[in-house]
Amino acid sequence: MSLVISLVLLGLGIGQRTIWAPPETIVAQLEQPTDAQLLYLSGETMNQHDGRQTVSISGSGAVTVAVGRDHDVLGWIGESQHAVAELGESEELVLAEEAGDSEALPTIAGSDLWIEEYAGDGEVRFEIDLPVGFAMLVQGEPGAAAPADVRVEWPFDAKTPLFGPLMTAGFVFLALALVLFLLALGRHRRRRGPQRRSHRELTRAERRQLQRDAREGLPLPERGVTAAPERDALEAPDVSAEPAASPPEGASTDRTDADGAPEGDAAVGDGEDAAKRTGEGKAEHRAARTRRRFGIVAFPLLASIALTGCGPQYWPSPEPSETAATPTPSTLEEALPQVALTENQFERVLDETREVVAAADTELSAETAARRVAGPALAARTTNYEVRSQNDELPALQGIADGEVQLLLPQQTEVWPRTAMAVVAWEDGAQAQSALVFQQADARSDYRLIYQMTLASGVQLPAVASPTIGAASLPLDTPLLVRRPSEITFAYADMLINGDDSSYASWFRQEGDALREQFGRDWKDEQRELPEYELTNLEWSWDDDEQPPLMLVANDGGALVATSFNETQRTTPNEEGVEISTADGAGILAGVEASETGIDTTYQLQVLFAVPPADAPEGAEIQIVGYAQTLLDASEVPG
Repeated sequence: MSLVISLVLLGLGIGQRTIWAPPETIVAQLEQPTDAQLLYLSGETMNQHDGRQTVSISGSGAVTVAVGRDHDVLGWIGESQHAVAELGESEELVLAEEAGDSEALPTIAGSDLWIEEYAGDGEVRFEIDLPVGFAMLVQGEPGAAAPADVRVEWPFDAKTPLFGPLMTAGFVFLALALVLFLLALGRHRRRRGPQRRSHRELTRAERRQLQRDAREGLPLPERGVTAAPERDALEAPDVSAEPAASPPEGASTDRTDADGAPEGDAAVGDGEDAAKRTGEGKAEHRAARTRRRFGIVAFPLLASIALTGCGPQYWPSPEPSETAATPTPSTLEEALPQVALTENQFERVLDETREVVAAADTELSAETAARRVAGPALAARTTNYEVRSQNDELPALQGIADGEVQLLLPQQTEVWPRTAMAVVAWEDGAQAQSALVFQQADARSDYRLIYQMTLASGVQLPAVASPTIGAASLPLDTPLLVRRPSEITFAYADMLINGDDSSYASWFRQEGDALREQFGRDWKDEQRELPEYELTNLEWSWDDDEQPPLMLVANDGGALVATSFNETQRTTPNEEGVEISTADGAGILAGVEASETGIDTTYQLQVLFAVPPADAPEGAEIQIVGYAQTLLDASEVPG
């Protein structure tokens, strides 16, 4: 009975993993068409089941799938009409239409917002482990409806909670059946006793005849006597009736074996050895039989013990609690807003900027440069392209540093515009590092280079946060800095023109200020004393540009502030008949080689300041950490 029960239990257990096994994957299919150009799948939807997701999307033309952080994806969608795919109660993907602008949208491919992109013609299939907080955006041909044939598969852990108990119980009953079988077999053998063949009992006369024949040396009959002797059959021979013949005279009465040992002693020794060997054989036989019995019983026992160590998917487990604690941020990174872009994203932005600027410098095309450059940096390159197109001997502006990123400080923000600062080295170590400031105006725009400056020699940048934490920005009128950023630009411009006579001179540290040494008041006074300017008047003025300062907070509560302004040098004759000649690029921009009224030459200055916090010690000064000066414009002074 135990054997039957074990076979039934083992069969049911094996069936749990074969014919009754659950499917290996969970599939959610979307076949509902949509008129929206974009299809949105959130990380929450993709994580309704555990495991890495396999996504298949089919369409009639090009299919593009972008993966990014949830707020970035929603930022790109903006107010546009789109469809949201969610997991329904029947484990199928269903659509929820979101109303909005239905105008044709640009392609989502190539945006700086995306972490990954997948593209194909007619079909896209990929595996992804999309975390919560990220999302996927699906687009077909730009302007056409998004693909509606979407399939998502999750691996299924195929839990069979009855497999472990059934197999364990089956092996236990199998072991019990084997134990009962061995016990029954042993009992049966003990009850049977010795088995011998039975024969006719010999008469008394026949037994005596056999004894006489044995004494006379006659051979025994062919059929041996195997019947169990009774007590009277083993009686001693009648010595009085037949006296034994005495041995010959002189013969020894002691019988010896071939080696000279007494025959009786040899018989005794052989008997002891035989008994010993017989005992040892029986002991070995009993040990082997015990091992065989133990092996037969141990196998199912060991199998059942091994099953108890199987994974939890083979055993019943309590249902998970429906109430879950609200997650709380455990690290500083989780508590702060996410950074504007990751290190990998910035590397991609930097590489594309290098390629675009190199192509624009070769083509002398401001339109090409505008794909990755904007603001003051684009204005400077536009001027350079203009003068170089008419005089190819004029020097080009410095390209984008080709070395490794030494420092990256992205802004902590989920809105636009966004800022990121970086310090990038050159492969030629003799060149000073470049400070680059990028800005993304809106979600559908690329990051563009706004400021490109050279770090001042011997100046230490303030400590800033890691790229994964980033830094906050501040409004231009913030009181959290020793000086308001909206005041710093004009204050420094005034100091460059008036020097120590400026009321703002005490704001800025003079030590290490290479820009002041090259273009400050002392340099301007030296220019006025040069012989070539003996018959001219030199005057300088400044004006602000349209680009507001960009800033990110440092670890000490201060900030790195990038700004720019324009400084104009007016050269006019101080006597009649004196002409002011123009030089190289200024002459090309002014359109004249000489002028009797004078020439206005405008230079652009980009400056990166390290501004102390408002609670810094009294007398804390603003320091220049990077700058750039380039020709921006030139014109003839009106007569």
